[in-house]
Amino acid sequence: MSDVHMPEYLPPDDLLADRLGLTPAEFKRYRTLELVTVSVAAQRDGDVFKITCQLGNRVWEGLVENGRIAFEQVRYLRGKLSKPRAQDLD
Repeated sequence: MSDVHMPEYLPPDDLLADRLGLTPAEFKRYRTLELVTVSVAAQRDGDVFKITCQLGNRVWEGLVENGRIAFEQVRYLRGKLSKPRAQDLD
């Protein structure tokens, strides 16, 4: 198993909640219900991290470099369900 270098700084939940248009309490509740997903991926030699936070069709993406958000954007996906419905899996 290789060592995974995680960023020292991740945006706080309050910031991510704001970017998705939620209150911190809603964000925490939706995250507990697994409706909000947050993923981290290393970019360019592990010095820059891409963080993706998604709730349904709302996606916040940010690049964290040296503990600061260097770039961020919010996208709204069209024609995509947040999770497949049970009847769609049959």
